[in-house]
Parts: sequence; structure tokens; C-alpha cells
Amino acid sequence: MSGYSPPEWVKDLGAEAAFAVLAKAKEVERRGKKVYHLEIGEPDFDTPSHIKEAATEALRRGETHYTPTLGIPELRQAVAESVKRDYGVDVSWEDNVAITIGCKQGILAAILALVEKGEEVIYPNPGYPEYESAAWFAGGKPVPYNLSIEESFRMTPEKLAEMITPKTKVVVVNTPGNPTGVIMSEEDIKGIVDLSEDHGFYILSDEVYRPIVFDGLKHVSPLHIKRSLDRLVVADGFSKRYAMTGWRLGWLLTPKEMMPYIFKLLNVMTSCPPAFNQYGGIAALKGPQNPVYEMAREYERRRDIVVEELSKIDGINFVRPTGAFYALVDVSKVLDRLGLRSEEFVIKLIEEYGVALLHGTALGSNGEGYIRISFAASEESIRQGIRRLGKAVEDALKS
Repeated sequence: MSGYSPPEWVKDLGAEAAFAVLAKAKEVERRGKKVYHLEIGEPDFDTPSHIKEAATEALRRGETHYTPTLGIPELRQAVAESVKRDYGVDVSWEDNVAITIGCKQGILAAILALVEKGEEVIYPNPGYPEYESAAWFAGGKPVPYNLSIEESFRMTPEKLAEMITPKTKVVVVNTPGNPTGVIMSEEDIKGIVDLSEDHGFYILSDEVYRPIVFDGLKHVSPLHIKRSLDRLVVADGFSKRYAMTGWRLGWLLTPKEMMPYIFKLLNVMTSCPPAFNQYGGIAALKGPQNPVYEMAREYERRRDIVVEELSKIDGINFVRPTGAFYALVDVSKVLDRLGLRSEEFVIKLIEEYGVALLHGTALGSNGEGYIRISFAASEESIRQGIRRLGKAVEDALKS
């Protein structure tokens, strides 16, 4: 016995449960049962070849050493150019752009750089688990904004205004959203920006799913509204857009006055991003964007399949996704009938029906009663997986 006892703050940290569900599904597969995987939020596409070639060439010419902590100037410049192209806003690559090891590190660094002990971070729940964990990590107080299916998973300025206190330091917005698949409207974004200006809190905008939008809709960022980074931090990255999840490459846009502290945090965490990966990032941003648009169109086609298949199932409820590659499904009626919680239901689906989904509580306490479907998967996996969910629901409701 070592006598080890973890610090209290570590006990409060959450980890992404999707990987635990994946491990359970793999265990069942090893027993010889076919499992359809709809649990992991990872593109099933390969990284475009021109990006891989740029990184490979960087390796060949010896780009294998330390780089500046905030990233190589060429990549930071490419990010600034992409911001001008996509948002119509000028940012300084030296003052406003930091390269991070994935969007996740950027979110953590931003919250650590902003939040004093006891200050509040309002975040969407259900939502990406990093928001709550980063707030705990910083010694802050995570305050969940409980999204509801009755309000189509909207974060409204009216409800947010009721939650703001003198201790509110950061409000996190995520559009398109994980796990809801919902795109925030320009009206809602503008309302949150107005609240930020009235109350002085920072907005942390997670936009990693930004290009994956459907039905002719457009992504609207607080940066589109504000036209500056005043009390605004934008976290973004390459993972979803360019199918580069394993590259661990992202970026932060921050106000100039924050950058020295972002530098310190990133330096302590990891010294610098991997050298050769950054040259792949340059190729991604400066090269052809057709692969991004093609992937988005395929996700929209798969979204239509998800809606088609879910619509055949009685006893559930869902909101039609308009972005990202997720659908959040209300299965509370089924859970009530079975006397199960969402995590227990997910295990039952894997073991008895051969489909792996993600329980809503993996995405926050307010996710109880929901399961998330990732449609970053083949058409066969989507159709067969949802049909197996339908069989489980049918069996439960007639039992």
C-alpha cells in the first residue's frame, strides 16, 4: 500500500466517457458479437493527402525539433489569414493567435488564464466535458446552463441573463454544438454578446465544428458580431474539419493582453506543438478546401439517414441536427419503463443489441435521459445501429 490519496480537486475532474464505451464495445466484439459503432465523435475520413504530404516532407527535411511555444510564425500567419477569409476580421498573428495541441488544450489554457478561484464559468450542459473539467481545474465554479429539448437545445440570452452574477467570469458557447447538433442563431449569439458587454464577462466560443453546417444555414460566431477579440476567446482546430483528430493541432484567438499568459501556460504544459504537424496545418489552411466541403455534404447526407431512421421509432424524441455530426435522442420514456439510467441502457444496447451509443451523462449531469448518436460513421453502421436501437426501444415499451 503506497498510501496515495488524490487531491480533492482531481477527484472532481471528469474524463471523456466515450472512450470507456468504446472499450466496452471492443470487449463485446472480442467475444464474437458484431457491434455497430456510433459512440465516438471522430471523422471516419482520412486526412486529405496534400496535408499528409506536407507533414511528411517536413519530416524529411528535418523539422523534428522544438518550435516556438506559440507555434511557428508561418502557421500562426496562416490562421490569421483564414480568420480574415472566414470572418472578415483582421487579427494579428503575433498578438492574437496561439497554436495549441488540439482544441481541448486551448479551452483549458483559456479558462486557466481567465478564471480566479471561486469565479463562475457558465457552460452548456449537456455539452463537451472539457468545459466543466477546465473550470474545476482553474479553481472556479462550473455553472451548468441546462439545455432542454423543449427549447430545441437553445442557449437563450433571456435565460442566460437570469444566471449571471457578479462572479460570472466566462460564458462558454459551442456552435455547432456537441452533443446536440444544433447551430446557434445570430439572434441568440448577438444577445449573448450584448450581455457580455453589459456585465463584463468573457465569451469562450468553441467553434471546432464550424464548417459542418446543413440546410443552407450559416455558422455565426461572436467574432462576426463583435468584429474584435475584446472579452472574446475563440477555440478552434483541425481535428473535425480536416479529419486530423490524431494530429492534435488547434488554435486559440485571444485578446492581446491575454497572450503572455497563454504563452506561459502552454509552455508549462507542453513546451511547443510538434514541429512537423504544424506544416501539415499550413497545408490544410492554405490548400484546397474542397475536402472540407465534401465531408460536410456527406455528413448532411448521413444526417438525413439518421432523421429517417429515428423517425421510425416510437417512444423517443429528438431535435433534427443542423450541424456537427451528432443527434441527441430523448429516451427517458424507455429508461422509465426499464428502470435504468442512461449509462446502464448504453451497456444493455452494446451487450444485447450490438450497437454502441454514448449515454447523455457522459456529457453532463443534465444529459440523463438522453443518448448521443455520432453519425461520423458509414451508412451501414448508421442504419443498422439505429434499427437495433429501435428494436431495443420496441422491446422495452412492450415489456
